[in-house]
Formats: sequence, structure tokens, C-alpha cells
Amino acid sequence: MELVVTGVAAGLVGLLLGWILFRGEAAETPTDPYLRPIEQMAQALRDGRTGRAEPTEPQALGKLRDAVAAGWVPRSAHMEEALSQALGRVAAFLEESVQKPLQAARGGDEALLREGVERALGGIVDLEFFLREPITPDETHNLVALTQDVTKDFIRDWEVAVRFMAPAFPVRAHIHRDTFMDALYLLLHNAGQFGGGETIEMTIEELDGHAVLRILDSGPGFSEEALDRARDLFYTTKPSGLGLGIPFARRIIEGFGGNLELYNREEGGAEVRLLIPSA
Repeated sequence: MELVVTGVAAGLVGLLLGWILFRGEAAETPTDPYLRPIEQMAQALRDGRTGRAEPTEPQALGKLRDAVAAGWVPRSAHMEEALSQALGRVAAFLEESVQKPLQAARGGDEALLREGVERALGGIVDLEFFLREPITPDETHNLVALTQDVTKDFIRDWEVAVRFMAPAFPVRAHIHRDTFMDALYLLLHNAGQFGGGETIEMTIEELDGHAVLRILDSGPGFSEEALDRARDLFYTTKPSGLGLGIPFARRIIEGFGGNLELYNREEGGAEVRLLIPSA
């Protein structure tokens, strides 16, 4: 069975390989009891196995083998779980965004039917949006002006207040204009939903060679699981959500050479922080 190694096990693999090199150089005789078992174990790990203990294997290696095995999971099981979760999220999204609008419009008048079809098509367009490959940076832009434009659009669309604070001077970065605005809109939408529609606070500044943009909401904050799985596609705590908003925004920001970080605020609520190298 093919296996995938976790971070703990990966570190142990590195220690094993380092031990092999060290012992191989330092050993003066071929009677080293650790050398051959470690070589066999390292080869097994490269093949996706932990290997079997030999009767003559030192007891310490048996404990190490057990520790490595405890940090591994079957690759097939990991992929099946991820696929099942993805299909479930897509199905829930399509039900909420496509099936329900069409069912509600069935048998209604022309205006109701048109509204249902438009909502259904909008759901499909949203799904297609998340499947796009982010565009690489192409120009230097003033992030203050772009953030103001996105904020206005978000307030108009969702009627959620945003308190925006920015310096009087431009904060510039090398980005792609449209994808930056897409990422920011997604993050504002996320803050609006999990913040219960309360006022969102947003700040932007230039600090230590980076444009730093913070989005703060008044919701319950991120759970430990959410913080741990922030990069996972299709992970969300919303029953009908796709779980692609933060991973998609993160991929855009990282494409600009930046980072997207998540925090829980001491006073309550969540903070999403964007750090993009300033130009």
C-alpha cells in the first residue's frame, strides 16, 4: 500500500539519512550493528513502506520504526477522503446555488423564472471562477486606491459597513490589478458572513518593505481546525459553502510573492493579514 509521510515522519526520514551518511563516513569496521538496518529502513521509506524489523535489529531502531509508522497515513485513504469532501462541497453548492433557484422559479411568472435562471447561472459562474489559474503580476499599482474601489463595490453589493483606514500617501506593490481585487473582495465577503454582518475594519500601511493589509471582523474567530486547515481546498464550516475563498485568495497573494496569514484577535473576532512586497 502506498503511503504518504507527515511532517513528523518526514523529519525522521531526514534524521535517518543523516545517520546513514555520518555512520558510513565514521565507521572504521563493517561490524556496526546500526548501519545495515538503517540502510534497509531508509530504502523501505523511499519505497513508501516502514519495512520489517530483523531479529538482530537493535531495540532503539524498533522504537524509531514505530514512531515513523505512527506518523504515516495511507495515500489512498487520504485521497479518497479529500475527493469525498470535495464532491460533497460541490454538490451542496450546486443544490443551494443552482437547484433551489430553479425549483423556486418552476411554475412562476416570467420575472420569477428569469430571476431563478440568473441565480443558477451565477452559481455556475462562481464555480468556474474558482477554477481559474491566477494571473501573474504585471504592473505596479497603488493598493490604497484599489482597496477603496473594492470596498465600495462590496458595500454596495452586501450592505455591510467597512471602516477603512489608510495613509495619505500611495502604498505601491507589483501585482495583477484584477486578481488582487478579486482576492480582496472574497476576503471581505468572508469577513462579512462570519462577522454576522457587523462593521468590518480594514487598514493598509507600508511596513518593513511590505504593503500590509488587515481585515478584521467581529465574528467568533477561527477554530483551531480552521487555522490548521486554512490551505485545504473545500474545507469550510458553512454547509453550502465551497471552501475555496481563502485558499484561492492565498494562491493569488502568494503569486505576488506575498503571504496571507490568519489570526484570532485578543478582543474577539478574526484577522486576515495580507503581506505583499512593496514597490
